[in-house]
Amino acid sequence: VAGDEYMRTVKYSFPTDFLTFQTIRTALRFKVGDQPANNFRMIEIHYFKGKVVRVYDFTFGFCIPGSTNSWEAIYDVPKYTTQQIADYVANPFEHKSDSFYFVDNKLIMHNKAEYKYC
Repeated sequence: VAGDEYMRTVKYSFPTDFLTFQTIRTALRFKVGDQPANNFRMIEIHYFKGKVVRVYDFTFGFCIPGSTNSWEAIYDVPKYTTQQIADYVANPFEHKSDSFYFVDNKLIMHNKAEYKYC
């Protein structure tokens, strides 16, 4: 459904120097429903101008039914050249990502994001 895609898309604006960071931190807080979440996993794919630029694969393992969970990761990001940074800045929202969430290898949610650097 086209409206559903819009509702699951977040637009982020970051300062240009964000593209010079060597690592970034991400934190996720989520609540599990009344069924256990076995083999909970998130795969995040980043694109720039339609080309895959990086992929992250996170495994959470087992999550207890009814639990509220926190997860934090600090991970490396690619080193960009001055030209690549200029390209990201000149093309707002051409950096996109898809986040796929799985339980027992079954897709349960798909979120999208678009990024602008200024």
